Amino acid sequence: MLIPYSILPIGAAVVFLIVMATTLLRSKKEITLRKRTEGVAILSRKVLSILVLIAFATGRLFRKDVIYGQLGLDAVDARLPASEMVPTAFIFWFGLLTVSMAILAPFFEKRAVHDYVAFFSPISVVLSSLYLKQLFTITTGVQDPLQWRNILFIIELALTATVGLVELYLLVHDRILGGGIKRIRSLGGLILTYCIPFMPAWLPSLFFGAVGNQPKSFRIEHRMLLYLSIFLIFYFYITLRNKSYDERSFALIALAMSAFFSFFSVSRTGVTNLPLHLCHTAIMMTFVTYVFRLKGLFYFTYLVNVLGAFIAMVAPNTKTLLTEAGTVIFWYNHIYAFALPLLGVALAYFPKPNFKMVSKAIAVFSLYFVVAATLDGWFSNWEAMNPTFEEVDYFFLYSTFYTEKLAAAKFLRKPWDIYVNGQLIRYFPLYQLTVYVVFIALMFALWGVYASLYRVSDDHKVLTRKRKALREDHLRLIAELGDRPLSEPLNPEGKDMIKIEHFTKIYNGSTRKSADDINLEIHAGEVFGFIGHNGAGKSTTIKSLVGIQSITEGRIEVEGYDIARQPMEAKMHIGYVSDNHAVYEKLTGREYVYYVADLYRVSQADREARLDKYVKMFHLEEAIDREIKGYSHGMKQKIMVISALIHNPKVWVLDEPLTGLDPTSAYQIKQCMREHANEGNIVFFSSHIIEVVERICDRIAIISGGKICQHSTMDEIRASGKSLEEIYLQYIDGPEGAMLAKERAMEAAKRTAEATE
Repeated sequence: MLIPYSILPIGAAVVFLIVMATTLLRSKKEITLRKRTEGVAILSRKVLSILVLIAFATGRLFRKDVIYGQLGLDAVDARLPASEMVPTAFIFWFGLLTVSMAILAPFFEKRAVHDYVAFFSPISVVLSSLYLKQLFTITTGVQDPLQWRNILFIIELALTATVGLVELYLLVHDRILGGGIKRIRSLGGLILTYCIPFMPAWLPSLFFGAVGNQPKSFRIEHRMLLYLSIFLIFYFYITLRNKSYDERSFALIALAMSAFFSFFSVSRTGVTNLPLHLCHTAIMMTFVTYVFRLKGLFYFTYLVNVLGAFIAMVAPNTKTLLTEAGTVIFWYNHIYAFALPLLGVALAYFPKPNFKMVSKAIAVFSLYFVVAATLDGWFSNWEAMNPTFEEVDYFFLYSTFYTEKLAAAKFLRKPWDIYVNGQLIRYFPLYQLTVYVVFIALMFALWGVYASLYRVSDDHKVLTRKRKALREDHLRLIAELGDRPLSEPLNPEGKDMIKIEHFTKIYNGSTRKSADDINLEIHAGEVFGFIGHNGAGKSTTIKSLVGIQSITEGRIEVEGYDIARQPMEAKMHIGYVSDNHAVYEKLTGREYVYYVADLYRVSQADREARLDKYVKMFHLEEAIDREIKGYSHGMKQKIMVISALIHNPKVWVLDEPLTGLDPTSAYQIKQCMREHANEGNIVFFSSHIIEVVERICDRIAIISGGKICQHSTMDEIRASGKSLEEIYLQYIDGPEGAMLAKERAMEAAKRTAEATE
């Protein structure tokens, strides 16, 4: 009768779900899952979970359910009326998911899993009890409850119900209720995510029949399944990458368990079904390595099984149609073998492999390869003597599977027969050695692909962290500015000055401080000289000042703008001449200057007036409309100066601007620097040419070893009775200082000799 089998249990389930939703919605406050009762209670729940697994594995795994006969997939026929088959199939699916969650729940503090087991286990057990005879019919084909597999199924239901009631009691006892829509959404997400992995392989045939072509030869069905494989990897990675380690562990172990259940949902008896095919070993090893975190075996699956599964998916040997159980099982197994090891490293469940780990994986593969080839040669001889013996071909090392794909390789199949105690073992040494060498080479190639993906992943993580930090800093900046717009300086009192406070710079991969606790203030109207030998820290400080590189510690303000937190606003007030000519040489001088003017939003009238002024100042009338690639060193430097001044910056920064210039060009740039400062602007330039600094600067700072050694006005230096050169030399250590002192001594001796003559 249909009514007691459908309406009553469905009605009871709806009532129960309404009660559950009401309970969860009664408080919108998010309540975190607290640790449950300690000690014996935790152990008891885990023991109960393991008993569920034992009952499930003993009764259901390693045997093909007779529903395959119902679908024309087996010799056994166990038909049910359509009115009972559909709800029975859904209840079977629902029960499989529920049993899996009941097995996993005690081992993870994942709230949605405990909610599922607490609220859905009773529903699943009640529905399964009401449809018990139908479930017996599609699994064992015998409705007698005393049949041993049916007894195990009843025990499994009882244990699952016990786990569910314990979880429900703990939720109520620990008052882990409420949570509102967010908690229900999390529970729904769990169901949607894991219902497909735990779907019975025969379900598509039941609902759709045998439709579609064989998914091979890159037909549309084949391509769809390949796309699905890639999609699942990205889906689980994106979904889980920011989750806690416990949640990532649960997801990976749940998927490994679903792969294990799917693989052993059909009969795996007999030597031909031993898990020695490469992708079969992947299912076994993946489950074991994830549950027990066995690194040694994991890297075998990571390098060998992923490669084997990928080859199998690209060139599948399935003979069934798209929705048939054989196809579903094949693709379930190979998608898992391909995706799970990749996710294991991507989600940091296992570390990235090094050469030692790869070597171990190759050693395990070598052992596996010898065993598979030997068993192929041994069992195949039995097959030849006994026609009823099952075909054995582990890893396709005995058949012509590989050589059929490559006709040129057929000459490799020369047999080599050996006898052990009168038993023939046949090898194909050239063929098998070729397969081995090719596979090892592919493993190293795969490792190279992994290394590239690691770099992409690491760079993405760095960018993500930086983006998050910038977003947080932007919000803090808005709060600090208050009602003022973002275009306003963070420190209004810093207008008309450069302020460097405790600036320190350490480059990545180094422990040495290239700049160490630098403190400076430069005011409007000053030409400030920053002097030091090569490697002293001049360029490091300047590049951080203009925003080219980051600041390790401290802060730098330009016109009141924080260069790290308000970089765009600060740079609009800076003109920068670098120590190299980084210009677009295929542009003319005028085009390049106008390009820079566009970046700084300089009006047409202003850019034309300023360009005309500087072209005349630097005598570039004939060169300004020629391509820069034909310019001399001095002319390129002048174009750099013009482009730095085209927006009339308040702060002009020059890094070694006079290096390599002829006297005329050097004089013109020095004159321009002085004029710019006299107009109320700041000129900050670095140099190791002492005479230039002494002649045009108002103040100077000497840097050596990343530290400021001297900070004085030129008037203070003159009053000390020492030259800037003498002061500079006393701070210079090492070969450069000795060489410079020697050069100065030689010049002084030469001048003395000339005066004597």
